[in-house]
Amino acid sequence: MTALFLGIAANAQVGVIAGVTSSTTDLTAAKEALKAGDITLYHVGLTTKFDLGALAIQPSLIYNVKGTQLSEVYNDGLVESNYTADFKTGFLELPVQLQVGLNLGGFRPYVFAEPFVGFAITNEFTKKVEAAGTDVVTEESDANNQWENIGNDVKDRLEYGVGAGFGIDLLNSLQISVRYYWNMGELYSGDANKFQGSTVGDAANVFLDTMKNQKCTGIMASVAFFF
Repeated sequence: MTALFLGIAANAQVGVIAGVTSSTTDLTAAKEALKAGDITLYHVGLTTKFDLGALAIQPSLIYNVKGTQLSEVYNDGLVESNYTADFKTGFLELPVQLQVGLNLGGFRPYVFAEPFVGFAITNEFTKKVEAAGTDVVTEESDANNQWENIGNDVKDRLEYGVGAGFGIDLLNSLQISVRYYWNMGELYSGDANKFQGSTVGDAANVFLDTMKNQKCTGIMASVAFFF
């Protein structure tokens, strides 16, 4: 066991990883009223890879920002208004890639499966209304009270899911990968009626209610450099 551990440790590499995260949501019940849009954000962190020959294990610790954008056009008979709401939540995530690849010298293509767990540490919510002949009204969530948007319980900040994709190792130091991921937990679990007293607030509450119990999926593209 000691020899096996030392052999694995000798083949371990440590590096940095960064890339883009494109998120979308399953909003089947709201397709007629709301337009759900993809939103592209980012991820950055540290990674390490344990080479076991054809197999490799690559755990990472990353800050991954996911979200969605919802929009609705509302006409009260006098003025047509466009409402937009952006949700952005930053997770401290621990993904663990299980890779199967083919070593071709300085070129190693591989496929992988990647379970992950995460904990929300930042959250932003921005709503905006544009109406003909009026100024654009924008309201952002209070950074000092941002947990109102995802709930106060620890369980509301947890996420978990799985990813699958493919990648390429070049010269044993550069890695490029693409994966599709599925979040299994709720995308939003906070108060669906937190904004009151204005037309903009009413529209935002509709968005929040729509977001409850929805799932987040998307594509991540990453580049890693190993030392």
